[in-house]
Amino acid sequence: ALGNVAWGVVGMTIFINILILPVMIKSTVSTQKMQMIQPEMEKIQRKYAGRKDQASQMRQSAEIQALYKKHDVSMLGSFATFLTLPIMLAMWQAVQRIKILYTSTLFGLELGLTPMSQITSGKWYYIIIVIIVGLTQYLAIEINNIMLKRNPRYKVSKQQQQMKSMNIMMTVMIVWFALSMPTAMSLYWITTSLITVARTIYIQIYHVEKK
Repeated sequence: ALGNVAWGVVGMTIFINILILPVMIKSTVSTQKMQMIQPEMEKIQRKYAGRKDQASQMRQSAEIQALYKKHDVSMLGSFATFLTLPIMLAMWQAVQRIKILYTSTLFGLELGLTPMSQITSGKWYYIIIVIIVGLTQYLAIEINNIMLKRNPRYKVSKQQQQMKSMNIMMTVMIVWFALSMPTAMSLYWITTSLITVARTIYIQIYHVEKK
């Protein structure tokens, strides 16, 4: 029965993500378009680099707006993700408050104990869930770029190259949290990351590439 509580958290996380799917579709499509036009955006910025006069600034703004219009990019669309953040934060806090969850066992892992405490006491198999957290988290961050590369017109921008190290740092931070927080939170992070990967692939194939 206690194992069912753990699976209940997985089910609820999936349900919440289905609810916010329409918003995420709009946001992901907009973000993908923004990333696709990033090299062209950088070209415009280089063109007007060091030209601070009002006329040059207005021309730069007009060219950027024309670029957005040409590719049907909505600036508001990419901010739609922020509307889902309070929902996801509430879900994360709710998971932390389910006390019965922390007395559950799943796949031989005691969800109320931290992987760090178990690894240091010789239970090395706890490192497996931490590795899965790291891999799924990194994939969830990188999946957008992986899917973008399917487009023959796609070129890696300087901004995306700089983001690579930031993505690695974010993954390391989540892995640290996974080590030092109860194992139940690792289950939540793995579920959320896998949903993010599945959602991004679905949106890319059925809402970006089909158009």
